[in-house]
Amino acid sequence: MKRFNLTSFSVDHPWLVIAIVAVITLGFAIQFPKITIDTDPKNMLPATSDVRVYNDSVEKDFSLHKDTIVLGIVNKKGIFNQTTLEKVAGITDEILKLKAVAVKDVASFTTVDNVVSAGGGISVQPLMGNVPKTEQEMAAFKKSIYDNPLIVDRLVSKDGTTTAIYIPLESGANGKEIADKVKGIVAKEKGDEQYYIAGDPVARDTFGAEMFKQMGLFSPIAGMIMMIVLYILFGNIGLVSSVMAVAMISVIWSMGLLIGLGYPVHIMSSMIPVFLMAIATDSIHIFNEFYFRFRETKNKKQAVLDTMRVVGQPVKYTALATAAGFGVLAIMHIIPVKVFGIFIAFGTIVIRLMSFSLIPAAMMLVSEKKILAATG
Repeated sequence: MKRFNLTSFSVDHPWLVIAIVAVITLGFAIQFPKITIDTDPKNMLPATSDVRVYNDSVEKDFSLHKDTIVLGIVNKKGIFNQTTLEKVAGITDEILKLKAVAVKDVASFTTVDNVVSAGGGISVQPLMGNVPKTEQEMAAFKKSIYDNPLIVDRLVSKDGTTTAIYIPLESGANGKEIADKVKGIVAKEKGDEQYYIAGDPVARDTFGAEMFKQMGLFSPIAGMIMMIVLYILFGNIGLVSSVMAVAMISVIWSMGLLIGLGYPVHIMSSMIPVFLMAIATDSIHIFNEFYFRFRETKNKKQAVLDTMRVVGQPVKYTALATAAGFGVLAIMHIIPVKVFGIFIAFGTIVIRLMSFSLIPAAMMLVSEKKILAATG
């Protein structure tokens, strides 16, 4: 019984191979609308991880909000002056009006209580009911703060140049949207103060918004560079397009499978397309050998078969080595790294599968006159 040879089949039935690849690609492509995004650092660890279990336990025991934004207000001359404190009070009032902010738990000079021991009991008073206006009031306010160790280095720095407003968010709130609104509030303020916004939800939701912009920017750039270089080398847009098609197919199959299996797109997995495009350039060895063989035989089919016989083994083992290198990441405990490695490995195998099927089929559809012109 004759052994099945994928390259020979592709050479004999180029349109059938292209049709099969197109149908399978469409099947993966229709998974894309199901895409979900996950930029939560907590989900980088398995739910059973000791660190994650402990963190969840602390959040539950102390009723902590999952997400908190911190606004830092810095005045190098010192924050204990009427102007700066009025700004702190005004900014706090505006923040309390924002939707999705857990208003009752916002921590600022104007919202927290000063709890101290007094006369054998406990005294609970607003930390700053009104902004101090006289030197005596300011001195008393400053003393009340530095007499309370729970406030120093939490709400105000030891050197008195920085204060913070802690802004916990309701469940499901978009940290980037809230941060942008806070930026809009502080942008109206003028003076010596500098404002800094930080917090996990800001970073997480900013990554979620920006990673697709970056992927949308760098993937086309990578593809354009590949296309230009390949065209300069081979001078045939049809063959160059087949390499680009292999790169795009590997991306669609890998990301489609990732999404179809229910995995969310993490920051790392958003970079899969760029990596696969780089790996796909390995097909250049096939074209280089094909041009050499065609100049010798002047027979397109024979040149394709000879090419794959010569470079088939090196290409195959290179692909397996690359796939194994990325696949070993599957044993990692960090979930995004594991997913990244698995699907890069899958994409690498897809590229090699296309090298033995789609590329030979595409070669058969390019006219010999154009190949002769390109080979000189």
